[in-house]
Amino acid sequence: MAASRRTRTELAARLAAAPESLAPDVAGPIEVLSRAPAPGGERVEIAARRLVALDPGRAELRDVYVAVPVSGAVELGADGAIARVALAEPDAEAQREARAFARDLVESGCVRGLAPAAARGPAGSHPPARPTHELCTDAQGRRVIRRIGFAGG
Repeated sequence: MAASRRTRTELAARLAAAPESLAPDVAGPIEVLSRAPAPGGERVEIAARRLVALDPGRAELRDVYVAVPVSGAVELGADGAIARVALAEPDAEAQREARAFARDLVESGCVRGLAPAAARGPAGSHPPARPTHELCTDAQGRRVIRRIGFAGG
């Protein structure tokens, strides 16, 4: 069991090191859910995230992305190279919910690097004591909202 877990962890790290090999809009973390032999190689079920634009209609948020969870499968050849990828697109409801959640974070001042005025609507009445998210630039140069902590209660 430990060897299988280590192998899953190593494979997940390898896939996460080059997420663009799965799809241009894939973001980590990438989790290996299961592995099974397949003709000519191996089939790997994964959980990942795809990036969607936070608010394509607003210039100040058009190039800001939020990650939406998806699942998929990767087929590896006998040499371990990626032979085929089938990664789900986030459905419309998941995209709507992720965008609404991220806009609320921005509006309430919870995203370090984005002013509350950048979002639609008034700023929250009491900004958090510290941000729970921040605007990061990924290896492909995309500006992505990432969690950095949790709000204290």
